Amino acid sequence: MLSQNYNKHIPGLVISKYEHSDLNLLLPLMAEEFPNWNFDKLKGYISLVLKKKSNGILVVKNNALYNLGLLIYSMQDISAKNLCKNKKEEFTKCLIVENLIVSSPVLEKKIFLLLTEKAMDIAENNSCEFVELPRFNQSFDLIKDKYNNDIVNLNGWRTLIKIEKILTANKEL
Repeated sequence: MLSQNYNKHIPGLVISKYEHSDLNLLLPLMAEEFPNWNFDKLKGYISLVLKKKSNGILVVKNNALYNLGLLIYSMQDISAKNLCKNKKEEFTKCLIVENLIVSSPVLEKKIFLLLTEKAMDIAENNSCEFVELPRFNQSFDLIKDKYNNDIVNLNGWRTLIKIEKILTANKEL
């Protein structure tokens, strides 16, 4: 279970895993990402994501408990072809970032990095070999800088980051 986690990069921000509490708290951010969807469709999407236990939503809040960003993810098996050298299996486990939404343009790059770091921790704890992110743009500059050596496939649409296995106890998420 993901506990609340105060981050070291931006004081006053809390990253936590969304637990089935009040869906209405996520709707303003979701409405920014999907402006043509009504609230019922947004609630349906969130419910669908959370139906599968391996999927989840990470939320970044400030001290006033205002949601500044969220990351929606799923765990999937992806084709290992062209990704894993010397891999006998046809598929490999991957954490897929479905949506990455931030409400503050000023903090966007830092929040993207914070959420991606948490997604990498979740992926590592679930034996994933990759994290798949949406298309890179300027908002991902800090992520590119940090994970540059681990970016496997930068095809203009989605980006894969190889997880370097660290032999430690599960990180607190």
